[in-house]
Amino acid sequence: MLYLLAVLYNSSCRGLMLKTLSEASIVESLYKKLASAGFTVYKNYRVLGYEIDVLALENWSSRPIIHVFEVKTRVKPRLIKQLYRRIPFSDYIYVVIPYTLLTHVYRKIERVFGIVIYYNDDFYIVKQPEFLNNGKNVCKIAIEFSGPSSCSLM
Repeated sequence: MLYLLAVLYNSSCRGLMLKTLSEASIVESLYKKLASAGFTVYKNYRVLGYEIDVLALENWSSRPIIHVFEVKTRVKPRLIKQLYRRIPFSDYIYVVIPYTLLTHVYRKIERVFGIVIYYNDDFYIVKQPEFLNNGKNVCKIAIEFSGPSSCSLM
């Protein structure tokens, strides 16, 4: 968790240009940022029929720590339900949003979830998530549905 914080906080400002954002472009930027920092990263990863925008594995402990990132460019009513569905297979869950949505989302997101803002092509954690200790279930699910060879998480 601390390493992830360092990766997302140690970012440089690149001017004040604003641009139109798409979820796909933010997912791609986050994927590149985490991969360049040494995380094992998956985009659009499917678990039990749910698609996770970005799943990052922090492999510096006895088992991988699972960070789940859901990217949103608009706030939709189903956001909270979507985040809750990720709890059974996550250690940390974050919603990633453009900085313009921060005040709206901050009030709606419960303590258990973290908030990452996307601003000027960089990412900043503005609210820490709680540790859920459910990441161990990802490998169990992968083995159950795809066989042992598909589980490269451990």
